[in-house]
Amino acid sequence: MGQRLLLVDSDRSFLKEHQVSLEAAFDLELAASPDGVLAKLETGAFAAVFICVEVSDNKGYALCSSIRKNAKLDGVKIALISAKATEEEYRRHQSLKGRADLYLHKPMAPSALVAALAPLVPGRTLDPDNPLGELVDTELGDDWLDSLKGALDGPAAELSAAPVFGVRPSSPVQTTNLDRGPALSTEVPPDSRHVRLLEDQVANLHEEMRAKDQRLAAAEERLRAAEAEAQQIQRQLNSVTLNLDELERSTRESDTLKARLAETEAALRALEETRGREGESAETLKAQLKEALTERTDLIQQVETLNQQVGEKAQRAIELLKERDRLLHETIDLEPFKAKAGELEATLAEKEAALAARQQELDAAQLAQGQLHTTIEGLVEQHTTLEGVHQATLLEVVGYKEKAHGYQLEIAGLEATMRGQGRDLAELGVRLRQVETELEASQALVLERDQQLLARQEILQQHQEEIAHLGTQLAAIRQELDETNILHDGQRLELMNGLDQKEAEIMRLNQVITELQESHAALEREKQAVHGQLSEHRDRLQNLDGLFQEIQDKLRRGSDLARG
Repeated sequence: MGQRLLLVDSDRSFLKEHQVSLEAAFDLELAASPDGVLAKLETGAFAAVFICVEVSDNKGYALCSSIRKNAKLDGVKIALISAKATEEEYRRHQSLKGRADLYLHKPMAPSALVAALAPLVPGRTLDPDNPLGELVDTELGDDWLDSLKGALDGPAAELSAAPVFGVRPSSPVQTTNLDRGPALSTEVPPDSRHVRLLEDQVANLHEEMRAKDQRLAAAEERLRAAEAEAQQIQRQLNSVTLNLDELERSTRESDTLKARLAETEAALRALEETRGREGESAETLKAQLKEALTERTDLIQQVETLNQQVGEKAQRAIELLKERDRLLHETIDLEPFKAKAGELEATLAEKEAALAARQQELDAAQLAQGQLHTTIEGLVEQHTTLEGVHQATLLEVVGYKEKAHGYQLEIAGLEATMRGQGRDLAELGVRLRQVETELEASQALVLERDQQLLARQEILQQHQEEIAHLGTQLAAIRQELDETNILHDGQRLELMNGLDQKEAEIMRLNQVITELQESHAALEREKQAVHGQLSEHRDRLQNLDGLFQEIQDKLRRGSDLARG
């Protein structure tokens, strides 16, 4: 047999008043119409069905009969409730084969309804460690506790002034209301007000839980958005790191070009010192010098290109830092940045490893440069054997000096540009330190929020303890309510016995009245017979009076004739 209760009713006011208490006492399922009820009951999950007679244009009786005709549903209990049915109608239906197990009337107190359905449906299984279920984890607030205390104090005062059941009133009982005696069982006892207030509070708690769930979902959505923004910031930080690495590489390349230019100038000075010894291989030297100048020109162009790229990347880095600052200010939840900071530190370690690799590459380049120096020294040794074209080479060297002076001016401009880029990098470093300071402040704010969260958790724990205490009070109140209901049932039985005695006395009086009415009818019949006899005597008297008048007329005529 099932353990659940199926309620078939579309009355919104009834559902609003009783749904919470029924769900608290039983495993309840609702159905607004008889459609599909038989299929649900055939699943075997339901112990009883609670049907409103007026559902879907008074189809409650038909649904009850259909359930009784179904052999698969022999073990299902049926309870009927109606706002219009009379006791006579219920008695007629109870005499049929498709009768119900329980008949109730609307309106009815929630506690009385639960008590009436308890023999038909097994109660909901409660966790002894958590008797209030999901309500324990709900943050109720001090306002709810104050309102609940006021609600508890109010009905207690009303209960002290309520009339006691079983005491006969001073006014006589009217005979017209005696046939309505069984309807007294559906009257709302005063204690049900207290229980109804508690049930309303439970309904409000459910509403607050749904609102909190919605706010939690919104907070999770904001958290996901903040994580997405943090990932975007991390990608931008990675791009900034790459740009800084490229800037460092460009700086190293410019330093290398400066070193090579200095070496070239040293080679030129060496050529000036050995110009007297240059001779046969002047053309070869010219070609080599032209190649060196061409290479130097290419290197200068590369330096200019690299400087331009460095400037663009520095500007891009500044823009990315500004964008990062804006995103950091727009970010609400800073908790994900702790993990991001760790990832940045790991990325920094990787960059340091890459820098060490670049340093090794630089060492290899320096080794190659040493080999180049060795080659140049060999060339210088070859140039020492050259003689003969000293004057022409001298003139060319003078031209080379002028070009070298021009190159020095260009290098000075490049150095000024590099200093400007260095200042920009210093500004970027200052900005980076400011961002790190802001990040530390944000972390401090996160710690403060964590402390606030811990404090709120402690407050929530206190509220949960108060809820448990209130649950204990509620159980005690329900026990008192059950005792009051038992007392009320005893008083109702006494009243019913008194009413039965009154009904017996009234039946006796009605029998006496019937006998008196029969005597009165017999007297009426005798009276009518006497009236008939009187009418006959009256007619006879009238006839005698007529005869007497005729005799008098005849006597007068006889006397007149006698006198004449």
